[in-house]
Amino acid sequence: MRTIHLIIFACLCCGTVALGQKGELTTALTPARGHYKSLSVISKSPKSPGEEIDKQKFPYDSAIASRRLSLKPIYLEGVTIRDFRFPDPPANSSAQTRAEINYLLALQSQRTTLDVQSSLYMANVYYNPRVKPTDSTYTRFRSNLFFIGRSIGSWFNPMDLPVTADVMAKVWQDASFFMWSFKYKFLRIRPYVIEPALKNLENTDWAAYPSGHAFNSYVNAYIYQELAPEFTDVFVKDAYDMAHSREIIGVHYPSDSESSRILARQFVNKLFENEKFRKDFEQVRKEWLLKAKETFLLPSVTK
Repeated sequence: MRTIHLIIFACLCCGTVALGQKGELTTALTPARGHYKSLSVISKSPKSPGEEIDKQKFPYDSAIASRRLSLKPIYLEGVTIRDFRFPDPPANSSAQTRAEINYLLALQSQRTTLDVQSSLYMANVYYNPRVKPTDSTYTRFRSNLFFIGRSIGSWFNPMDLPVTADVMAKVWQDASFFMWSFKYKFLRIRPYVIEPALKNLENTDWAAYPSGHAFNSYVNAYIYQELAPEFTDVFVKDAYDMAHSREIIGVHYPSDSESSRILARQFVNKLFENEKFRKDFEQVRKEWLLKAKETFLLPSVTK
């Protein structure tokens, strides 16, 4: 009885833990903050029926789409995009889209050399699920799996945590499938297509909604926080910075970032409802119990 009372008390205090239908503990999404919260209350509806700009979609290439969606989920095999409670993007002519673009223009007017350098650096932080150990990019991509949370310890890397790296690579394959599925469903045009004054610092050849960089970063944050809850603030801040970097360089609307956060929370909850993932995650947890700590030994190779 005391245990039940403690669980209820924790739920009331933080509002983040709930029991799933199958009895698993699932985590609720924390409320939106800052500009994401302010923008969310502005109308997403078209300015008026039949607006020409609302007919604009990102060009669909069936061959490219088929290839990107050919890597099927490893864990969430029976899940479809209909199983996610995912919002539609604001209409191109909506007051919210206009406000979002105005915000991006404000960022553009304020971005510093450091903002640009760091954001462009983060643009290259992603994982390719098709990479093979024999590829020249293999080491870099494996290291990218540990970009979120990179400051928590020298042990936080794919060499010291190979089991973690293997499982996170599988997770990214699942995440990529659903991310591309939603991008091809909505085919949202980029903000710089609507607003010529917005000078994007990266060229993209895929749709905007949701943001892949933001989605994958929040997925990593939510999984890693289950392993090291004392660093939750670090993981989430790293993911937030990744999402915001996409806005700084003018390639994503804030609603692309926020929708990715929403999707990531639901996606990770579904992973923890999956028996195959939970078994793999237990192996990751055992690895962390053994290796997630500093040895403070002199490295064999120093720069």
